[in-house]
Amino acid sequence: MCRQLIKSFTENYIEKLFYFCLKKTGNSAEAQDLASDITLNILTALHSGTIPEHFSAWVWQIARNRYSSWADKKQHRLNSIAFFDINDYDNLPDKSSINEPLETSLLHSEELSLLRRELAFISADYRQIVVAFYIDDQKAKDIAASLCLPLGTVLSKLSRARKILKEGMCMAREFGSKSYNPEDVNFFSSGSQPSGLPWNAVYRKIPKNILLEASNNPSTIEELAVELGIAVPYIEEEVNLLVQATLLKKVGDKFVTDFFILSKECSQEIYSIQRKSATERNKMFDTIVSESLEKVRALRIAEDHISDSTVKWWLMVYCADYYLSTLKGYDVNFPYTRKNGENWGFVGYENIELPETIVMGHTGRGDESKAMFWTYQFSDYNLWQDPKILHDSSYVTLLADILKNKRKPSALTDSEQNFWKGLNGEVAHLNADGFAVPDILVIHRETLKEIKEILKSHPLYTKIMENIQDVFDKIVQVLKKYNTPYLKDQLIYCASIKILEIRVILIHDAVASGSLTLPDSKHNTIGMWIEFE
Repeated sequence: MCRQLIKSFTENYIEKLFYFCLKKTGNSAEAQDLASDITLNILTALHSGTIPEHFSAWVWQIARNRYSSWADKKQHRLNSIAFFDINDYDNLPDKSSINEPLETSLLHSEELSLLRRELAFISADYRQIVVAFYIDDQKAKDIAASLCLPLGTVLSKLSRARKILKEGMCMAREFGSKSYNPEDVNFFSSGSQPSGLPWNAVYRKIPKNILLEASNNPSTIEELAVELGIAVPYIEEEVNLLVQATLLKKVGDKFVTDFFILSKECSQEIYSIQRKSATERNKMFDTIVSESLEKVRALRIAEDHISDSTVKWWLMVYCADYYLSTLKGYDVNFPYTRKNGENWGFVGYENIELPETIVMGHTGRGDESKAMFWTYQFSDYNLWQDPKILHDSSYVTLLADILKNKRKPSALTDSEQNFWKGLNGEVAHLNADGFAVPDILVIHRETLKEIKEILKSHPLYTKIMENIQDVFDKIVQVLKKYNTPYLKDQLIYCASIKILEIRVILIHDAVASGSLTLPDSKHNTIGMWIEFE
């Protein structure tokens, strides 16, 4: 039994104990020492024949007891240096008068160790002056001159910094869980982002966790530093970048995330609302699309070789998009323009395990006044495609010109031929006469209006709109419950983005029922179309 318990302990508790100690001590070296002490006590007890009735509870009780003992000793050491005053450093010998540099001579002292720790959390207003005075051994008048500040201001800041540092040095800090267990968050964006924002600002763990901590929780730089276990100078830099990216905003002396990050609980509530009425709603969608398919196909949006199944995949999602756009209150346009002139929206989601994925992309490229290439990107079924035509608007311009003016690819200029090579076999092919035949839907703007009229005139239109409107209104109410006053102007935008998820639920049910069939080939053009005047 003892051997089994020892095996269980070494396999299941060693790592957990270290993180417990790291959270309590806020210091990796101290955490290792404390974890070793706890482990030694547990293994000694087990080797001596102790058989605890409730093993897990017994392990954690020992851990808490040993931490309590460690904390008492730590406090005793702190009390033993309580007489220490930061002012005492004023009288330390000049670096030039001793053989060893001041910092090296005090490297292992408890006082300097604590001082360094607190310097990591003191604000920028004080840190530069304190480091110059105590670490770099500069005189107050020289610091004042270098910073273009009055001597009185420097002395005042030094006095205030001494008090802050002393208070911090006598405090046992406990770092937040994000210091050793960073969380992850997923994002959704809308609109045009030529600068690369917001994605190039949030691909690393540090900015993600700053945003998570400040979501609906205004936090100072120092509070963020303690929660993430990262020194203030580094946090300041990250925060400034997020503010410039308009993902954080300053409220007083605190920072708050400037977009919705939905908690797990919020996402679960919204998903439940969407799923609850999905069966009835999706049956209506299937009926509308199936009964409208022939009329839509008669508008010549697809060549003969393109299957009804391919057209139906597009029409199913387009129908949902059109109905959503007519909802009362629905608006996917972000409410204000960014500092750099762009107009994009952003929503975050804490990681949550749902019964199904609910992510779908809708990406376009081109000139809306001339021609646009669009594609729906499905997160499931290996249908998240990224064709070359999405990478350069020149592909879109050329394809539209070839189709509208019936140009033969063989007559293209040399530069056009290079783009045609990227289109041929991907979204178009040559027929026997040497003309380009599109493998994607080709839809004129006037034709889109006719398609909308077909979908709106269906007898089930009113009933399905009641279902969708009810879902949207309930999503708004859920978001209000989790809302922050700083984001009230984004509530409708966020609700509009969230209800788009019913499109993915629709696709899942249609595939499961056999109404939509998956393509046989890995190369397919499902969900792709080009539109122009």
